[in-house]
Amino acid sequence: MSFLPALPLLVLLAGAAEPAWQQVARDDGITVMARTPEGGSVSEVKATALVDAPPQDVWRVIRDYANYTKTMPYTEESRVLASEQEGKITVFYCLVNAPLVDKRDFIIRIRDESDWKDGKGFLKAAWTMTTDGAPAVREGVVRVKLNNGYWLLEPREEGKKTFVTYYLYTDPGGSLPKWIADKANKTSVPDVLRAVRKYATKK
Repeated sequence: MSFLPALPLLVLLAGAAEPAWQQVARDDGITVMARTPEGGSVSEVKATALVDAPPQDVWRVIRDYANYTKTMPYTEESRVLASEQEGKITVFYCLVNAPLVDKRDFIIRIRDESDWKDGKGFLKAAWTMTTDGAPAVREGVVRVKLNNGYWLLEPREEGKKTFVTYYLYTDPGGSLPKWIADKANKTSVPDVLRAVRKYATKK
């Protein structure tokens, strides 16, 4: 008795278990997609856009963590806590002061996962939550416990432009209702991409 005919079906079922991305917005050249992972209470959000700047210029803005207070929406404080492996690993602290909610802060470990040579390949910075070097929680500030994401930069038009993907899966925590957190994430992700585009194309 052979079980081989069942294998393709098993493969299809395994692939079907992952929710599909759904477009939730498209404005100002930015497409926003979202999906809720199995068992999750908030959505993963992904925004994409074609930026009129080379990948290196976009990368410079993304990696300028110390100046996020000047370039990133709602950022009140940004500090590099540690740099390892010749800059391939960065431990970063950020305090966000968004409207209508308590301040939030988080510590993330950012990995440079780029495959880039002579203007070809891609540039990628991916992060996960960490407690390395975490400062004490401040009064009136909610410590975010879920914050995973990445920036992916791919060259277009012979490297003159960049196709940017910004992915974020985060739960702001605190007493914020999940549906409000979900809506806030879907708004903030394109706002951040829009800010990066602005400073990457600034002459």
